[in-house]
Amino acid sequence: MNIHTLSPDTQVLARDRVLEFIRLVREEITALIPSEQWDDDEWLVAGDFSEKSKNYRLRLLAFYNCDATTSSQQVVIGDPLDPQIKEFAKAYIRYSHSTSPVRYQNTRMRMNAVAFIEGAFRKLGQEPAIERLNIVVLNEAIELARHGVGAARHYQLAASIQAVHRFCMARHFLDAPFPWRHGVQKPKDGSEAIGAAAKERRDRKLPTPEAFHALAHVFRTSTTFIDRLYSAISAIGVAIPIRAHELLQLRLDCEVEGRVVSPETGEEVETYGIRVWPGKGNSPQVKWVPTVMVSVVREAVRRLRSMCAAARELAAWCEKNPGQLWLPEHLQCYRESDWIPIGALTDVVGYLDPSAIRQRLRNLNVEQTFESARLSSLAPALLDLMPTDFPNFNGYRDQRYSETLIVLFHNEGHAQRGTCPALLDKATVSKFGCWLSGHDNGKRPSVFEVHGFTERDGSKIKITTHSFRHWLNTVAQFKGMSDLDIAKWSGRDIQQNKAYNHVTSEEVLSQIKSALDDGTANGPMFEASRIQGPNRPVDPRDFVEAQIGSALVTDVGICVHDYSLLPCQEHGDCVGCSENVFAKGDLRHRENIQQRLNLANVQLGHALEAMGEEFDGVDRWVEAHRRNIDRLQRMLATHDDPSIRDGTIVSLAGGSRDNEVAMALRDRAREDED
Repeated sequence: MNIHTLSPDTQVLARDRVLEFIRLVREEITALIPSEQWDDDEWLVAGDFSEKSKNYRLRLLAFYNCDATTSSQQVVIGDPLDPQIKEFAKAYIRYSHSTSPVRYQNTRMRMNAVAFIEGAFRKLGQEPAIERLNIVVLNEAIELARHGVGAARHYQLAASIQAVHRFCMARHFLDAPFPWRHGVQKPKDGSEAIGAAAKERRDRKLPTPEAFHALAHVFRTSTTFIDRLYSAISAIGVAIPIRAHELLQLRLDCEVEGRVVSPETGEEVETYGIRVWPGKGNSPQVKWVPTVMVSVVREAVRRLRSMCAAARELAAWCEKNPGQLWLPEHLQCYRESDWIPIGALTDVVGYLDPSAIRQRLRNLNVEQTFESARLSSLAPALLDLMPTDFPNFNGYRDQRYSETLIVLFHNEGHAQRGTCPALLDKATVSKFGCWLSGHDNGKRPSVFEVHGFTERDGSKIKITTHSFRHWLNTVAQFKGMSDLDIAKWSGRDIQQNKAYNHVTSEEVLSQIKSALDDGTANGPMFEASRIQGPNRPVDPRDFVEAQIGSALVTDVGICVHDYSLLPCQEHGDCVGCSENVFAKGDLRHRENIQQRLNLANVQLGHALEAMGEEFDGVDRWVEAHRRNIDRLQRMLATHDDPSIRDGTIVSLAGGSRDNEVAMALRDRAREDED
């Protein structure tokens, strides 16, 4: 008998897998930093994160523990991560950025997740090695992440910690693998909340009439460069739903004009729009300006084109002469000698005092004497202050600075610093936001505070760069514009509309009642209000007030039942209820109805199979499913009916029998038959 000795395969320890992962990332991946800077505890990564209309020259990734702090000057105070886990943290960040890059803030969150895990190891007195990760450490990391942040931020950090665990599990980095979920409850979506607090939250996102009046005053009367610039930018933002960074990167030829036939009058009318390159991966589009705002937007674009003309000329010169420092005509003679008088640099660096110029040159390490500065040393020092994306604006290969509507000189409009006419700058989202909202706890007041404007109750006017977009979307929703049209107009996916819709239930109710007044309501519920004659038993408005008691938005429409008189008698059968109405053309409602119809057809099929097997009572289920399918099909037919205008409030005939109006209509039908 032959005997064979079984030799097990060499076991690969989890620690060995982690070390091999670190080696692979360090030697084979080049994202974020040059490999020779791997051992640094602070990585400068400004060029790896592109954010539209933001001019960050310094982005720092600091591999320090969760107790460390970072000052506004990017100085880190504290201790680095434990060496055993620090190498993993660097590899995890670099690998994740190369395979699934995210914004700088989200990369920082990935780093924070590892830092909280390391902090949990230390707090529990355990060796902070990633392969020794366990449930107790992860739960402690979740608790550490809770301190000093809100519920939404805590949930995001918990998800990032969970992502680290799943990353390690998928690559067999753990000594003892285990399943785990963070268990932090996701905060409720504020856009779906109801009540006074929710209404106040929605109102805070919308500019008040006082804010609009103040901006209009500044737009018409301002004299300072910064007020004229940003009030013109605001005028465009009020007219079309455009993101702040999209607005600040408008191209010089952004205006679009045309002619269309008006559907109301049949006459040919002029149209005016702004061509926008939307964010979030959407294609370029024209956002048409409402007629009442055309003259304002025209003036705003004309002002911006004029104010930034000189800066665009500099941009064109710099694009044609890369690596050279622009000099005014009377200073060109100094290029040959390479030395330029300190006093002459006023027209280059923007400082008036020679001593201030000398100090500026010292800060830039420019070679100088008391009287002159070396031009070959000055040029690279100043050109290093140009926007990091020059000459391609915001990284677009087909858009140069010279082709951009809003381009500034360096420090142009700055309250303390002189404008540098040899360098370029951009109007950033943060600067626009500071102009609107103020900054530094009131040390830098908002435009409203500077000009003495307040809310009606005397409080400060508070709006953000995104407030105009929320307001325009809410107005469009309130006026019956379809979800698809709103999404196209705004340049986003239709699923994102919900976050911008701040129409309250009271406003929906008012919208339904207004539809009755102007005749844009359709269905048996609204027939009684249209009865004509000298002896009407009740005023139409009184009838509407009595008939429509609420406006509760559901998946299948809007419930107008008056719950102060009687609880719901349908017990969830909203599709078959006579008090369920819907807005024709509401794309979200149509999708919900289509999904319910698909499900109802499946349920009917099951019921028919059960009927074939002679189950007791199944015939009633078949009848109920068929009745449900009939109403769903009628809803879809209404949405697809071109003769009914989008936004029309519709109620279907043949609804439930509990409503007194429905009973009166049935009695009338019987009388007509007799």
